[in-house]
Parts: sequence; C-alpha cells; structure tokens
Amino acid sequence: MPIYLDHNASAIPSPAAAAAAADWLGRPANPSSVHRAGRAARAAVERARRQVAEAIGGHPGEVVFTSGATEALHLALGRVPRGSHVVASAVEHPALFGACRARGVTVSTAAVDGAGRLTVEAVRRALRPDTALVAVMAAQNELGNVYPVADIARAVAPVPLLCDAVQALGKIPLDVTRLGAAMAALSGHKVGAPPGVGALWVARGEPLAPLLEGGPQERGRRAGTENVAGVVALGVAAAQVPDRLAAMPAVARRRDRLRATLAEALPEWVEHGDPGLPNTLAGRVEGVDGDILLAALDRDGVCLSSGAACAAGGIEPSPVLLALGLDDASARGGLRFSTGPETTDAQIARAGALFVAAARRALSARFKRSR
Repeated sequence: MPIYLDHNASAIPSPAAAAAAADWLGRPANPSSVHRAGRAARAAVERARRQVAEAIGGHPGEVVFTSGATEALHLALGRVPRGSHVVASAVEHPALFGACRARGVTVSTAAVDGAGRLTVEAVRRALRPDTALVAVMAAQNELGNVYPVADIARAVAPVPLLCDAVQALGKIPLDVTRLGAAMAALSGHKVGAPPGVGALWVARGEPLAPLLEGGPQERGRRAGTENVAGVVALGVAAAQVPDRLAAMPAVARRRDRLRATLAEALPEWVEHGDPGLPNTLAGRVEGVDGDILLAALDRDGVCLSSGAACAAGGIEPSPVLLALGLDDASARGGLRFSTGPETTDAQIARAGALFVAAARRALSARFKRSR
C-alpha cells in the first residue's frame, strides 16, 4: 500500500463526499428544471452552497460554484479592466499568473525573503496609482507559509484583494469576514471532494463579470449546468472542515517528527520556507536533484511532490524556490512532504527511513562520480 504524502496536490477523498457524488452521478439532475427531479437537484446545490459558506464564515449568496480554483481565479480577474495593473506576491500559484495573462493585465510582484515570508511593506511598495487588484494567497502550496492577508488587505485598501485560499481551507481557520478580501478562491479536491469542482467567494456588493455566459446559472455569474455531483461532494467535504481542523494538531506533530528525523539523519537536508500550515514540510538534499529522490521514493511506494514542473521534456526549477533566491541547481532539488488526517505514525516513520536511505544512496553515488 503506497504511503501518500502529497495531500497539498490532492487530498485523500472523503468517503462521505465520494458516496454523495456517486449517488448524484446516478440521477438525472439539472437544477434548472422545474420538475421534481430538477427541484431535488436545485435543493442539493443550495444545501451545498450553505455548507461551503458556513465552512468559510460567509453568506450562501456570496458563493459561486466553479470547475475548480483555476476557473475561480480567472472569474475573479474578470472584474479587472484589460491593460490595468495587478500586484501579486512572487509566490502565487501559476493559475493566478495565467489568469492575469489571459486578462491582459500588467503584473508587479511583491518579493518574499529567503524563507518565503511576505510582508505588508513588500506589497505596498509594488502598488501603483493605477493598481486595480492585489492578489495574495492565504497559504503557499509549495512551502506551507501562511501570509498576513488581513493586514495586507487593510494596507492596500481601497484596492480590492483577491485571496487564493485553496491550501488554507481545512488546514488553518478560514473566516472570510476577517480576511479583508473582496474575493477568495477554493478548490474541492484539496479538502476531500473530487477534482473538477471549486468555488469563488465574492463579498456582497463586489462587482463580478461572468467569465462564461449563455445561461442564468449561479445568479448570472457563471453560465452552464452545475456539476451537481461535484458540488454536493464539495458541500459534504466543507461540512467536515471542523473535523479536519480538529485533527491538525496531531498532523503537525507527525510533520514535526518527520522534520526531526531528516534533520538528525541528513546533514545535507535544507528546509525551505517558514511553514505555518501544520501538514507541510519542504526542503532539499543539498547536491541531489529532486527528481532522483522522487523516482527512488516512488519505487519504494512513497508519494511525494517536487517543486519543479515538467516542461519541454526536462525538469525546470521551481519559480517559487527561485523567488526565495535559490540558484537553478538548488531549486531543482526542491521536494515537498504534505500529510493529512489519514497519515499514520507508522507511515511517517517508514517514509522518513526510506527517504534517508534514498538520500544517502544518491549522495554516495554523487561522491563516487566526482572522484
């Protein structure tokens, strides 16, 4: 049985959410139909909307269902005039920068320090008189850093703030009424729902131009028949957020045991970031490419993630790690462990031992080649 330590990429599906999705996959369900089956689908979608709103401290009418966080970010950028100016942290998700390119806006990045920390002043320095939007994620997906979104929102007001809250939901408390943001993007499969569903929270009174047009769904904010099975599953997963949050202290203790194992057994282990997320540990083994260790651990049945992305047949250095000031070689070594409530003590112990063994083999091979 593989040891799955890639929860930031996709959480283990909630059995209850999966069962709810399966139930609705077997039904004819168009929430826009006025017959009994359609009304049942509409009721299920609206129940899920209430569940998502409750999980984030918002109002149901502020929740717009999407196909995921990428679409949510693109939808959010629709409020920004083409050719205008946007400020984003240097470590935002590629989906945010993709949405900015698609919208045709100019982006200035707010720099982070060598530990991936973002300050209010760094964001303020990037502002211009024509800045139309500031984008700051609540928690960084590769590093686990948590950012002072509310402080930044106050500092940049009246410029609206868009928050990518994908990694925060279910890991740290998330209350949109205290976030200070105008909008927040969410993703279902990061919190136990299946892939292909997400949401954009939009504060009441904030403008929103539809990205998809052609129907009245989502109060005219997102045309197209709702993915009822996915939306219902997201609602179930959202209702389980309090249980996930209650499990996070134990998750953090297991993460810290893994951190101690690597630090004690591998002098070459270098930790990245300043993680506030309780489930995330990022770093590198100095002098070893991350893809070598990923392949070795995969053979041993351990699923990790690299900070690098496959491009043009090769491994490119992670832009997030480059933003920390690492050179290309060091950035290619980036690895991320991300755990969940389902991760056990035995899995952590086993994964740590296998990682140390794989790293020592790689270091030994590198030493022999250099002789």
